[in-house]
Amino acid sequence: MGTATTRDMPRTAPRETRSRDTVGAAWREARFAFRNAPAYRKLLLSAGIDPGGQTGEAAFRELPLTDKEFYRSNYPAGVVAGSQVAAHDRHVLKSHSSGTGGDRLTTVAYTYDLARRMSATTSVYPALKTTLLGLGSQRIARYAAPNCSDVECAVPNSTMESRMLRDGTLVLPVGHDLLATSEAQVTQAMEEIGGYRPDWFYTDATHFAFLIRQYLARGESLPRPAAVILTYTLATRVARRQIREALGDGVPIAEVVSMSELGWVAMECQLGRLHLNNSAFHVELLDRVALTPVSQGQIGELVVTSLGDRLLPHIRYRTGDLYRLMAPCACGHPAPAVRHEGRALHFLRSPDSRTVSPKELDDIVGADPQVIAYRMQQVSDRRFRFKFIPAPTAPTSAGDALGARLRSALGPQSLVDVQRVDYIPSERSGKFLSCVSDVAGTC
Repeated sequence: MGTATTRDMPRTAPRETRSRDTVGAAWREARFAFRNAPAYRKLLLSAGIDPGGQTGEAAFRELPLTDKEFYRSNYPAGVVAGSQVAAHDRHVLKSHSSGTGGDRLTTVAYTYDLARRMSATTSVYPALKTTLLGLGSQRIARYAAPNCSDVECAVPNSTMESRMLRDGTLVLPVGHDLLATSEAQVTQAMEEIGGYRPDWFYTDATHFAFLIRQYLARGESLPRPAAVILTYTLATRVARRQIREALGDGVPIAEVVSMSELGWVAMECQLGRLHLNNSAFHVELLDRVALTPVSQGQIGELVVTSLGDRLLPHIRYRTGDLYRLMAPCACGHPAPAVRHEGRALHFLRSPDSRTVSPKELDDIVGADPQVIAYRMQQVSDRRFRFKFIPAPTAPTSAGDALGARLRSALGPQSLVDVQRVDYIPSERSGKFLSCVSDVAGTC
């Protein structure tokens, strides 16, 4: 998604970055949407709910949930407040989701709202926030699936000017199928990095690891950014290992959960623990069946209500992303500590009712130095196909121990086929997902 840059961020942490009760603000958001978004008003009236005099968290959980299909089918007139104004406002950013969970979703947001959310999210990592705010030029380079940007970056010979976003971010050229990116596009990306000299990268971890391998294979000097933000897909440990080994310990690297619809919603702290942005949003983690809040250690779906959004408010929005609620983090930040387990539709399910999340799968693979990229695919109730690209120095036995760990995790009734390959295709969305399932189910 297009994102506000640090030049738009407040220079001091806003008051709302402190922990506070967001239920009252969430109710105000719901009332605003009821008055100004016809589709949401119809949704509440059909449920027999008038939000006018309601208060409290328990009553708020009685409001109907919304989802991507609700906003897609009612965009723009039914969900955008003041849609005629938004089309001509220079502060409005229009973007499209990548389509990972289905059809692409068009959304609009005020750039200052995105900047406010970004500022609140980065408060969990003060050193990184200070680094970003201290940069003078704010040159940002993006390297990710083409569908993640509203410019054409997969066409050969496109110009830098055609890929420069309104906020000054340079979207680097890359193939729609990452590992089939042409040599010419790799060369062009390297040359543009050398000329543009980005201050920091906003990038997919697997994509950035691929780019780093191209630098090393060519014997070229690596870029030295002030920071690297990993986003778009779950950052695998094998990708992180390659990035960290290449850049060294002096470059802050943090994973961010960012959504086209909402902007930045979570970020890692300096201890590597993910924290939800519970100051710019009212956040809920709900059991997907009972739709009740989960307890510490349990997995729930992230449901988000935007706060103070006067353009396209999201009320109890189901993200489809599952998180495990963790104990308070030792870093001391009050924002809820969570572990992003992945999207519900990507969970693996074995015949004996075991479930393995994309994050749990990544724990099994680990930062294995013999692996540079992988994909696990569940192809039927019993069959799983694990493909991995070995490191150039990996022995012929690479993958044996990993296969044993995978079979142990998925149980004796599961058939796991481990394949050593030199190529793994990207998804139709252009994203490189490391865990996918062709089997519908619930978790």
